[in-house]
Amino acid sequence: MKSAIERRMEIVNMVNQNGKARVEDLAEKFNVSSVTIRSDLSFLEKNGYVIRSHGAAIPNSGVIAELTVQEKRRQNAGVKSFIAQAAAKLINNGDTVILDSGTTTREIASSLKNLENVVVMTSGLDVAMELVSAPGVDVLMSGGVLRKNALSFSGSQAEASLKNYRFDKVFLGVDGFDLRAGITTHNEQEASLNRLMCDVSEQVIAVTDSTKFGRRSCHMIREFGNIDILVTDANIPEDYLQSLREMKVEVIIVEED
Repeated sequence: MKSAIERRMEIVNMVNQNGKARVEDLAEKFNVSSVTIRSDLSFLEKNGYVIRSHGAAIPNSGVIAELTVQEKRRQNAGVKSFIAQAAAKLINNGDTVILDSGTTTREIASSLKNLENVVVMTSGLDVAMELVSAPGVDVLMSGGVLRKNALSFSGSQAEASLKNYRFDKVFLGVDGFDLRAGITTHNEQEASLNRLMCDVSEQVIAVTDSTKFGRRSCHMIREFGNIDILVTDANIPEDYLQSLREMKVEVIIVEED
């Protein structure tokens, strides 16, 4: 039987994919009582994942809730791996790179083991740990205050450490990617640090799976088309793809094997 966390995240995916999920159908699918499902939906509504409506749940199309890094790793892990592998190919020997904190950028770090003479600065604790086994990569940490649920550093100390550097590329993971709201994240200090990362980098590369399109968080990092490259999967909405190409953003679409 699935754990409560696994069941709840699968419920969120079902609701977002189908537009609605009934309590009775969910109880049957997961072989649990309707009381358990109602408890799940209460938890998910309280945390902003869904909206309860007449014995069912519908997507919360507004501001999305923040997941812990453990929960993020369970979401679309296969797609994220393919996206990360494609993004890692954009890093060459001798590059200086920023890897934002996040599950996709952590996957990028795991693909850099064979590069030489590369410098990576990161705000992600788990990203840095992934690079320990990359002999050709020198690792710089941004420092700052550790957000334990995200395993990321931010704050004035982190920003001060960036201001005297210049990098070839920054790879941004995103929480939301919306036509109007732009590229967004949940935490104000993290958004501020991400904006500075973009300012000190020659090239801004966003990496995200297609579930983030049409979603938004509270704090903007960049306007919608204000990036150089987007690496994503084949389920990117057509209007997003067309708009990005009109704005001269290079879109790299990854096909799953």
